[in-house]
Amino acid sequence: MVIETSDSTDVRHTNVYAYSYINPLRDLTFILGASGDFTYGDKLKDTEQLNPKFGMVWNPLPTTTVRWAVFRALKRALITNQTLEPTNVAGFNQFYDDFDATNAWRYGVAVDQKFIHDVFAGVEFSQRDMDVPFLSAQVLGKLTFREEEQRERLARSYLFWTPHPWWALRLEYQFERYTTQGVTSNPKDLNTHRVPVGIGFFHPSGFGASLKATHFDQEGTFVLNNGRVRSGRDDFWVVDAGISYRLPQRYGFITVGASNLFDQEFRFFDRDLRNPSIQPDRMVFARFTLALP
Repeated sequence: MVIETSDSTDVRHTNVYAYSYINPLRDLTFILGASGDFTYGDKLKDTEQLNPKFGMVWNPLPTTTVRWAVFRALKRALITNQTLEPTNVAGFNQFYDDFDATNAWRYGVAVDQKFIHDVFAGVEFSQRDMDVPFLSAQVLGKLTFREEEQRERLARSYLFWTPHPWWALRLEYQFERYTTQGVTSNPKDLNTHRVPVGIGFFHPSGFGASLKATHFDQEGTFVLNNGRVRSGRDDFWVVDAGISYRLPQRYGFITVGASNLFDQEFRFFDRDLRNPSIQPDRMVFARFTLALP
């Protein structure tokens, strides 16, 4: 027996935006902007929201860049997750794969430094305060929404070194902390440490190779299917590797690689299920990229 079901929805969204880049000094840029979002739908929370944008990029020294930003953004019901609006302010991302109609403020500051011609380092701190809507009830055929508060904190540092034109080394550290006071979110809190260490090889003939090992350490409080709350933790290493060949005259690349090369088993909660940061099983892939002149 085949049971066929169908559903339809009507969503209307209007977005207007304006950004201005002001240079009072040669090495100083202020970013001022705003956007307006107007969303209406039979299965979405109706929203009319003004989003201010403020940012700054300053080069106090030729080798030093200081960035900060404060802005508000709304997760819109995007078609294929595309938009013409600038996706970052002073290098801080605006749009995430949140629930539709999520209202978020983000605050960030970062410093990027070039020490010598082949050593680069930087640090970045940011926080996102979110009001996430969820369906509370349906009364007389009309959906009723409520909101719960969630918070994300991110700290990141990196060190890149190219000791030889053929070699590139990288070391990073990233810490993410997620908390919520809501009743529908899972997990309740989550702390994730990531330490990627990588090496890349680039030969003038066009052949190249890469190897990256990432250490994960995650601890959180989760809600089980039976409603009980339980804490969990795991730490592990995941290795990714690949080889590539650059076609003559830079017409493209041929790449063969593997994610989670050693098929590492782990317990890890990835908040972005549509774009997972690690593969739960070994995945071997081949990719051909063509760049026409």
